[in-house]
Amino acid sequence: MTPHTKHLKAFHAVARLGSMNKAAVELLRAHSAVAHSIQQLEQGLSQVLFERAARGMLLTEAGRILNRRVEFALQEMEAARAELDDIYLAQGLQPRNAPIFALAVNERRLAALVALAEQKHMGAVAQQLDISQPAVSMAVRDLEDSIGLALFDRSGTLWQPTAAGETLINHLKRAMSQLRLANAELAAMNGQVSGQVIVGALPFGRPYILPAAISRLHRKHPGLQFTTLEAPLKTLSYALWCGDIDFILGALSPTELYPDLIQENLFNDRMGVIARAGHPLGERPGLSLADTLSADWVLPRAGTPPRQLLGAAFAALNLPVPAATVESSDLSVIRGLLLESDMVTAASSHLFHHEISTGALQRLPIEMAELRRSVGILRRTPEHSSPGAQLLIEEIRLMRGMPTGSTLSAAPDS
Repeated sequence: MTPHTKHLKAFHAVARLGSMNKAAVELLRAHSAVAHSIQQLEQGLSQVLFERAARGMLLTEAGRILNRRVEFALQEMEAARAELDDIYLAQGLQPRNAPIFALAVNERRLAALVALAEQKHMGAVAQQLDISQPAVSMAVRDLEDSIGLALFDRSGTLWQPTAAGETLINHLKRAMSQLRLANAELAAMNGQVSGQVIVGALPFGRPYILPAAISRLHRKHPGLQFTTLEAPLKTLSYALWCGDIDFILGALSPTELYPDLIQENLFNDRMGVIARAGHPLGERPGLSLADTLSADWVLPRAGTPPRQLLGAAFAALNLPVPAATVESSDLSVIRGLLLESDMVTAASSHLFHHEISTGALQRLPIEMAELRRSVGILRRTPEHSSPGAQLLIEEIRLMRGMPTGSTLSAAPDS
């Protein structure tokens, strides 16, 4: 169970000061109220967070785990406050020390704020959280009144985050991800690797590596649950930075990374020309890239990295770039077209590992040195990764040495 946010301010004060009395004085709260917050946290997490000793309140191992994550979470909210100061000043307003900056807000209200930014429709949020629309509206209005800034612009039924809203919600999501990590680490401390691992899956990671790694890890830790999200790298990178997913696997292109993200190259993958078994081109002696110009091609959209790589390969031989008979990045569509026709595509053998291993598809014997892509992992630093995510990354690393076809070559360790 994720820690109740409204009790974290009291917990952090007690952990920092080592005394409930001192925390009560600093927070201007009754001793009994601080004690109640600690009790509620311990009961909710099923953990003893403090050792009650004559010399004060001492953090247990569980308490140290939670306090470390709370520190990270509060750093995120402090970063949000610092960025919002510029917006306050631009609007001629005095910055406010709202409770949300200490996460001293009911988690249901925080969930409503984040969900509205994602869904952009009040009704969808109410349905998702199983609360009434007036409750969602009140939560957002109370937070806006507390902060003194508009967090959303409303146009009809559409709720669009303002600049202040985006700033606050981005950091809030990162803060809440720290509390989820605390929950996973507390479970792992008791020998239970559980929880959810969410992977952003790019095409080069989906067909073979990721399913095999998940299968291996599930046999070792059946308490883990796995979710994959498929989207463009830019979208997944933002989700990773915000803490919505644990890491990204696939063909990575050079990109300006968000802070705290690490790119790790697993192997270099050469693309080739893929066709059905028995394709006429496969039987042609001395086959060259020029011979493929007469074929019908299935290609990804113009401007995508694979399409650009293919163009470079043809240009290197002073050949015209083939026109696309079909444009698609959907592997199931490409697979079907290759199997049912004489169309060809430029892709990694790795993407069609099963079909090539069973003889349904083939990689034509054409060398194209320019068609090389880096396949790897984009992840957060280890201190911001869950135990389950780290274990899955380790499984993926172990698979670098597994045979997946002649087009893979191990990359140096990052």
